[in-house]
Amino acid sequence: MPSAYRLVVTGDVIMNSRVSVCREPEVVAALDIVRGADVAHAHLEIPLHDFGGADVFGAAEGALSWMRGPTYVAQELRTLGVDLVSTASNHSLDYSYGGLRSTLAALDAAGLAHAGSGHDLAAARAPAFADTEVGRVALVSATASFPPFARAGATRTDAAGRPGVNPQRYVHLVDRATADSITNVAGKLGLWVVGEGDEFVVHPPGLHNSIRRFRTVEGMTHPDTACDAVDLAGNLNAIRYAAAVADLVIAHLHVQEWDGHDGRMSSTPAFAHEFARKAADAGAAIVLVQGSHAPMRGIEVRDGVPILYDPGPLFRLGRRETQPQDFYDRWGNPEHLRSFDANLLDAYGARDTALGGERSGKRVLSPLEGNAHEPGFVLPDCEVDSASHRVTRLRLHPMSWSATTRGSGGFPIRLSGDRSDDVFERLAQLSAPYGTRLTFSNGVGEVAI
Repeated sequence: MPSAYRLVVTGDVIMNSRVSVCREPEVVAALDIVRGADVAHAHLEIPLHDFGGADVFGAAEGALSWMRGPTYVAQELRTLGVDLVSTASNHSLDYSYGGLRSTLAALDAAGLAHAGSGHDLAAARAPAFADTEVGRVALVSATASFPPFARAGATRTDAAGRPGVNPQRYVHLVDRATADSITNVAGKLGLWVVGEGDEFVVHPPGLHNSIRRFRTVEGMTHPDTACDAVDLAGNLNAIRYAAAVADLVIAHLHVQEWDGHDGRMSSTPAFAHEFARKAADAGAAIVLVQGSHAPMRGIEVRDGVPILYDPGPLFRLGRRETQPQDFYDRWGNPEHLRSFDANLLDAYGARDTALGGERSGKRVLSPLEGNAHEPGFVLPDCEVDSASHRVTRLRLHPMSWSATTRGSGGFPIRLSGDRSDDVFERLAQLSAPYGTRLTFSNGVGEVAI
């Protein structure tokens, strides 16, 4: 066996067309990095289904759009050399429990190990294992961002569990004055507020499990967040178990939230720092926190464990597809967009301008940037010692997304020249607060481990 092997991890895969037929040189060059790895991970941001089967329909709650990919996307990932897939995200149940079941079946059929969602909480939280030529690699996947109904439920001796995602909830930390303001406003809005000790929860009438949870902390200067202790303990136990039976563990957390201190999407919230650092301490060899669409956040190295707070999404959605009526109701200001025969592209146009377009009557008030895609993202490429299975070198390949043809739109491309410099400079700025130093040579970035 060689003295080292290569591990590649990716951010969001949002794909609804075949990349295996693409011959665009820049796309091929980007994906060859994944294909050339000894072990490759991908985060599947979308459910996979073909608009058929039981209970496959748009859920009542969605994100900017209800996303999906055809079931053949699982085989596309296999063709790219992917070994492990994380599935916990805010889109996992965009098409309800039927869409989730279809996703898991498609990944199983393609022979892809997957973690992050399942038929109950135990299945969703369980590590996935891939036995490869370089050793056994494990993956634990969780998400902090999800509609309440999508959270997996535990099976009891006297009650069945609930399908869904592996959650990592969090609590808001506030000072006494802020706590009083929240409870006062919530009361005026007719929301339920229930306190116990230094904590209180806010929720709509009749929905006593759909809560926002707050903890009052004396002497705080600004609000913050902390991991829900029960979810954190469960996820750390999964990581410890994986570390006991596998050679290398990848810990993954999907996070759409941002840090309220500066209100910017590029700022990682405190609870994500807490999760990542404790995951590293629990035995993860690499920690991937992603999902911000900033598109990037910084990199930290903790006792030799690289923590990627967001390398950015690998694939962006190409073809725009049919949407449930809720999409039109949410984004369609003109009455004709709310009708049942409204034009799909008109509705997408209304959504896009609502997110900050020049002709929009709406503006994003928080976060300050809204979703962003410039200057690009990076694809992390790890060198791992074969004996210790510790990451000894982290390379970063600068990337953006193709716009050459409609068929390749949203596929990753390698960057060079000034555009790659812009990516590295931005990532260096985001990583500096962690004391992380990036070096750049021949169009590739590197982080000292």
